[in-house]
Amino acid sequence: MFQLGETVRYGIAGLCCVQEICAMKVGGQSQEYYVLKPLLKAGSLVYVPVANEALVAKMLPPLTALEAEEALEAVSKMEPEWIRDFRKRSEFSKKALNSGDPRAVLFLMKNICFHKSTALGDGKRIHTTDDYFLKDAENLIFTEFSHVLEKDTAETAAYVRERLGLL
Repeated sequence: MFQLGETVRYGIAGLCCVQEICAMKVGGQSQEYYVLKPLLKAGSLVYVPVANEALVAKMLPPLTALEAEEALEAVSKMEPEWIRDFRKRSEFSKKALNSGDPRAVLFLMKNICFHKSTALGDGKRIHTTDDYFLKDAENLIFTEFSHVLEKDTAETAAYVRERLGLL
């Protein structure tokens, strides 16, 4: 059971604070919920039913600094792989963002950034959807990594980009 004030990772919501554990009536039945307050989106809340094991299993502890560094090291060695088929690329991107796996999110960032630099070099732009996926990935990574590496967001962004060779 998670405690009030505890920080957890929760999919695309990123780092969240367990703000409350409360009972709510949904469909005539009373259920307990974890109320998560995402650090990324002020004013938004995420409700996770305590009895739903699959959803509660997605509530993960924040990374440690060592885990963040290991993820950066692993992804820095990976070669970008651009998926040409838009639907498959969108599925891949959604899956990476929702996975809670920092390596998957970092790899997504790396792929889109490399594609973006190639496109810009050719005088083209990337698809708007890819740009949204990149912004979501950066928000997740920069927020969590700044938290665990104890750096401000701008410092963390520069550090992550440098480690991944995205400068």
